[in-house]
Amino acid sequence: MEIHIFTMFMLLRFIAAVSSDGGDLTFVQELSSNPSQKLSRYGWYGNVRLAMFHIPDNTFTARWLFTVTRGKEFHCGTHNVTVYIRWGAPPVINPVGRVFPNNTMTSPVLSLNLSMTSPESNTTFNLSNPAPGDWYLAVHLPQDDGRIEHKGFPSCSYSFQPHLSIRRAVDTPILQATPQIQTAGPNRPAVLSVFIPEFVSSLLVSVSDCTSWGEGHVSPDCLLVLILGSSTLEVGLVTVNCSLIGCLAVLLTPPWNTWIRITVESYHSNRTTNFSISANYTEGCKPQNVGPSNDDEINSIHGHGNTSVDLHPNLQNVSSGCLWNVPVLRDEQDVLSVRFSPANGPNVTVTTTQPTLLTYSLNTHSTGGTLNLQILLNTANVSLGNISVSACLSPWAPVLNHTQSCHTGLFPGYELTVSADVPLSFIRVPFPQASTWYLVLQLTCYR
Repeated sequence: MEIHIFTMFMLLRFIAAVSSDGGDLTFVQELSSNPSQKLSRYGWYGNVRLAMFHIPDNTFTARWLFTVTRGKEFHCGTHNVTVYIRWGAPPVINPVGRVFPNNTMTSPVLSLNLSMTSPESNTTFNLSNPAPGDWYLAVHLPQDDGRIEHKGFPSCSYSFQPHLSIRRAVDTPILQATPQIQTAGPNRPAVLSVFIPEFVSSLLVSVSDCTSWGEGHVSPDCLLVLILGSSTLEVGLVTVNCSLIGCLAVLLTPPWNTWIRITVESYHSNRTTNFSISANYTEGCKPQNVGPSNDDEINSIHGHGNTSVDLHPNLQNVSSGCLWNVPVLRDEQDVLSVRFSPANGPNVTVTTTQPTLLTYSLNTHSTGGTLNLQILLNTANVSLGNISVSACLSPWAPVLNHTQSCHTGLFPGYELTVSADVPLSFIRVPFPQASTWYLVLQLTCYR
């Protein structure tokens, strides 16, 4: 399958100070457009047209304009044009309802049907609080009906061109542990950002010390809604309704090495509220410190063959940290494939004392294929008994707590299990998100 990604060819920017939305933030407006593409009836994935837009940090609103033009030289009737939208990777679509191979994990995508009732149709799609990063559109006409078109005779032709308008803030406050005074009113949310470093296990945001006024009186009520995260169209945001005295929002396993948007809205149409807000995060497990020396053991890299799990239930003090970090070799085999394997050989140690962590970095160039993960339990070196190993593959952050489901604070993961009865497990993830993926192995049962 060949997919062409067309980048934007027009970018305009307008700057304006806006006080009626988002407090006293300064907003810029940016416009972008993709080239017009001729559409085809869907018969296979090669008939799909793909477009990509990048939404920067601190974008408040995104508005797409989809323009579909029908050829004027032939009566084409009325057809629907289907548009799929996904954040982070191209959408996985299945217009004809075919069955994917076993153990294939797909993510839901938003689809829109654009009806062609005139030679040119314009449809808008608005999204508030969009997640920053790459957004992908996939477009096609209805399924091919199998009719033969004679060469040289007039036929229907459709073209599709998407445009994007965004409004983003250029001076969003940074939320810290020290409390800050903010204001939220009708149609004027307070918006802040907090950075989550690596190895953070939880984020806590606190709202307190409220003063609300309007309608002729003042009160200490916190008439607010606290929202953590941005919209990706796939997962929900963390939302907490504040009580009369304040509220707390806790995000377990937040995404690492990224900014999280914090939004505080007033749910009373005629009242404005001053409040104090702060954020604190808890550091979780860290791997063993390898030190600043140049002894990086590059000569010991093997990184070939299948990966297997080697159990050592009674092994103690594998590392001085509270997790066992396994270096992973990224092997660019060619322009179309990347292979990840443990750098020091195919066997990976799993113990009862600490989780085992492997890290896979998938950049934007790696999102157009399929992520295949295979785990094999090594049954040759240990009497297994009732031992089983659970694995959680997740984007943006690892799930290191064995009592927690395979789901980070904002993104779902994929769970696998191997045991003496089922020593092999594998999954396929078509078009994975462009992010860092984490595989955590835990010894879940030993008697």
